[in-house]
Amino acid sequence: MVGPCPRGGPLSSSIPLLPLVLDATPPGLALALAQEGIPYRIVSADEPDSSRAGRFVLFDGRSESRQRIEARLCAGQVGIDIDVLRQDQSTDPFRALVDLKSTRMAWTVNDKSLVERVSRRDKGSIRRRLMSKLRLLVQTQGGLWARLSPYPHPYRSAFNLRVDLDERNPTDYALFASARKPIEDCTTHFVSTAAYGQLPAVLADLKGLDTQSHGHHHVVSSDQDFNRINLRRAHEILTNAEIRVSGYTAPHGRWNRGLDGVLDELGYNYSSDFGLGYDDLPFFPWLGERFSSVLQVPVHPICEGLFLDAGISNAEDIAYHFESMVRAKIHAREPAFVYGHPERRLARMPEVLRALSRSILNESLVWRTTMTAFAEWWRWRSTRRWSVDDLGEGQFQARFEDWDPRYPLAIEIAAGDHVASVPVRRSRLQFDRESLVFERWETEAAAPPPRRVPRAGDWKSRLRESLDWETVTPCAELPTSTIQARVKKGLRRWSDATRGGSRP
Repeated sequence: MVGPCPRGGPLSSSIPLLPLVLDATPPGLALALAQEGIPYRIVSADEPDSSRAGRFVLFDGRSESRQRIEARLCAGQVGIDIDVLRQDQSTDPFRALVDLKSTRMAWTVNDKSLVERVSRRDKGSIRRRLMSKLRLLVQTQGGLWARLSPYPHPYRSAFNLRVDLDERNPTDYALFASARKPIEDCTTHFVSTAAYGQLPAVLADLKGLDTQSHGHHHVVSSDQDFNRINLRRAHEILTNAEIRVSGYTAPHGRWNRGLDGVLDELGYNYSSDFGLGYDDLPFFPWLGERFSSVLQVPVHPICEGLFLDAGISNAEDIAYHFESMVRAKIHAREPAFVYGHPERRLARMPEVLRALSRSILNESLVWRTTMTAFAEWWRWRSTRRWSVDDLGEGQFQARFEDWDPRYPLAIEIAAGDHVASVPVRRSRLQFDRESLVFERWETEAAAPPPRRVPRAGDWKSRLRESLDWETVTPCAELPTSTIQARVKKGLRRWSDATRGGSRP
């Protein structure tokens, strides 16, 4: 418990170095700190001690004056204006981190453009740059940059293969299942039940593995009622097959707020939608007034299908991209989460699965995990409340509230471009900075930077987008609860009757 707030005089030893105190800062900052594992407290009128929970008080000079902040500081507290972190940035990094929009982006690989609709902000890169700048600000003021490791001790990275089972093809599934065996323990399957719900043999095989929902029909709508029906139908089929469902991934990565609301209703722990974020640490999306309760677990968005769409069909070239990407992410201590599709693709490209297996062979410090297990770990990690006290003469003490030994923890202490990892085995941990062993800290995986693809300007493309046009859902099952839905259903009836289900 932090005591009274003395003004002036020597530094108050009762104020810990961490957590950072956030005084009316934008939600993007809290989101990034939570990803990093940096302890923080948000100043709240309901918690009188929150304003003096830590030595460093972060505020936004665009909305609050330094004079007002300094008038509220206790003796020894330091105010840091985060507005300086926006300097030399083409966009506000705090807004970018909570941006919910997607757009078409292209990566250049083998002189070809691989195009996918993803988050319009590269949030992982933005987070890394932002946290690097904030770390320097805190350290130059005499602070300590300490974070919870993103992985249980002693792991330094994590690997998972996410596969989306979209099309009914039991033959290809069997081929894939055979090639999957070396990495079966770290593969997560998202099943479209319209494709596999009536195949008991496939569901029986998936029952013993990490299997989650990809919806019933392979489509996402802006209509929340449609999403509710689609997801509840898939949930019922998987549950009846004795598959425990706690996660979901949206077809084509098409996250939206209505979809998030349905996932919340179903009590799902997580989703994985590159339309919201990719190549990043997990995060809880900011919904405008609160953070979502549904965790996002990002993946690398370049799947084998993008290569095929671009005219690259050589399986070895595709395998090389997957293997090099996984190795780069492991080197950068980022999650090495990749995804693909078995039907007509991975089932017929065993080279890709062999490359993925090879990329984590003998990597004892890489956590081979399912996406579900990783999400459970991350949610637990996000609830840890802890602080760091400066004991003087290079001695520090980390203190954890509500100690829970469910996972082995580690604290990572940064110094320049190096980091030291200290295992945590009890609620109190004392360490000496001089005795720590530091290693070089790579902070950026070598991913090819994407570029934005201009939006299609023709009226047909705009119409399809505004209507959520798709021909996957049977016309009879399309909703009619809104004008937009009724227009779509009418066009589908006309299209099915005159063009066999083609586009309007």
